Amino acid sequence: MKQSKLTHGSLFSGIGGFELGAEMAKIDTLWNCEIEKFQGEILKLRFPYAERFTDITKTTGLRYVDIISGGFPCQDISVAGKREGIKGKRSGLWGEMYRIIWEVRPKYVIIENSPALTISGLEQVLCDLSKIGYNAEWQCISNYAFGYPHKRERLYLIAYSNKVRLQSDIRKCGRFDSIFKQWTSDTSVGYTCAKRIFEIPAHSTIRNDDGFPNWSHRVGSIGNAVNPTVAKYLFECIKLFDKQLIQD
Repeated sequence: MKQSKLTHGSLFSGIGGFELGAEMAKIDTLWNCEIEKFQGEILKLRFPYAERFTDITKTTGLRYVDIISGGFPCQDISVAGKREGIKGKRSGLWGEMYRIIWEVRPKYVIIENSPALTISGLEQVLCDLSKIGYNAEWQCISNYAFGYPHKRERLYLIAYSNKVRLQSDIRKCGRFDSIFKQWTSDTSVGYTCAKRIFEIPAHSTIRNDDGFPNWSHRVGSIGNAVNPTVAKYLFECIKLFDKQLIQD
């Protein structure tokens, strides 16, 4: 068997957590979309060969990619927000991501959001994806699991077209394996077994510098970013799954 060369497009890109994860997994990002100016400058600097878009509501006609990723806004979904749900003004931008998935028709979709999506919109996401021929699996994944000293639990959903599902069923004689791979110390799937959180001592002080350029922009951007290590794991899961579908 041989593996196809997968391509990636990113929505709600922020400072490029998914782009960096794709790069680590040796997957090319062909385009991204981010409306915030500071984050957009980071994307242009770090991923100069990706086509840049800004306002998702005005973005259409995107070139085909095999994988679309995106963490649509969670402010209306998160328990820290007003809980307006997926119909809220900001989290309602899921509708634009859905539109672009419909237009591009990628083989795979990665969605990142608050775990509260399970009670404030996941049913809508799954129904929308089903309407255009996608099935999906999801997991809540914490940064703890990747050895980081902070929880940052997020819901990650991987959708795949029904055509992909059918190919897998045929290849596996009706047995369908999960697209998520078990986390091991095998770095080929992106998981590295660092020290567990209880082995890491707490820091006695937290320092910052008022002279740090763009401090608030940087902190906010990092806080909203997808962990690239987790993103790499997701892309590696897709690569391994997709490899099963390719024959000589």
